[in-house]
Order: sequence, then structure tokens, then C-alpha cells
Amino acid sequence: MLSKIFIQNFALIDRLEVDLHKGLQVITGETGAGKSIILGALRLMMGERADLKSIADAEKKSIVEGTFVLDEAKFKSFFEDNDLDFEKETLIRREIAPAGKSRAFVNDIPVTLSVLQELSERLIDIHSQFETSNLFSETYQFGIIDGLAKNQKLLAGYQSEFKIYTQAKAKLLQLEKTLSGR
Repeated sequence: MLSKIFIQNFALIDRLEVDLHKGLQVITGETGAGKSIILGALRLMMGERADLKSIADAEKKSIVEGTFVLDEAKFKSFFEDNDLDFEKETLIRREIAPAGKSRAFVNDIPVTLSVLQELSERLIDIHSQFETSNLFSETYQFGIIDGLAKNQKLLAGYQSEFKIYTQAKAKLLQLEKTLSGR
């Protein structure tokens, strides 16, 4: 769950900090109120391409941060697979330097944009006018089914055993190659 958004030096926003509460979050307002700017900042934090034009003051870096409260059963394996420290309260930060260099962090550990995007897809689903949702994604559908069935422990156990199996299979293949002299 997204619990906090921090935006600094992004488009027209000098500094903005929003605390969010559990439940549905809706951003509304008149045309020109800044809704699209906030969504643009969230998309940047989720790993979309950085654009120097989005920096308000070209002398300072632009920062977008999101604080998320995560369920260990759902996210711990992702963090382990990507060599990241799991924290129940996880901070994702994206920075754009005045020179244009973009950096991404998860709990203050630098990450690639692909890792950031993969994590973000699991955390946030933005629905705005004329956009489609994840309803047709098999991963999303299985997540709903597992949530309704309360299969989190069973799923975590399966994922752990499957990981052990795939590691053993890879080791077996390597040993077979070594024995055959390849």
C-alpha cells in the first residue's frame, strides 16, 4: 500500500508531501490543478523514462519518493531474488540530476530501471481516463484468486520449493556439462 508521496523540483511542484491512508485513493480537481503532474511523478518513480523538461529548477535535482507498506509473504522473494533488503516499510526513490542522469533506489540501494519497473508493477496500478487496467493480465488474475482463496502461505511455500528445485536443476545441468567435457 502506498502510504506517502514526496515530490521535489518536478514540473510546477517545488515541494509536495502527501500522506495517504488505507483504502481507495482518488485524486480529483479542476483542470490545471496539477493531477497530471502528480501522476507523471508517480510514473517516473515507477520507472518510466526521465525527461529533463520535468525538472522545475535546472540547478537542482528532481526527487520523487514513495513509501509503501508491504506484505512480507508477497514481496520477500522478490527482494531476495534481486539482492535487496526487505523492509515492511519500503522507500522507492527516483532522482534526476540537473545534468540529466537518472538514478533509482529501493531502500537506498541503487537498482536498475528494469528491477524498479518489475517491483512497481506489483505495487501500483494507476487508472486514468482512456487507459486500460491489468484485468486481462494473468498474473493480476492469479493474484486476485489467491487473495480471495487466502493461499498466501501455500503460495509462499510453493515458491520457495520451486526456487530450490530450479537451483538444483541448474546445478545438475552444469554437472552434466562438466562430465561430458563441454
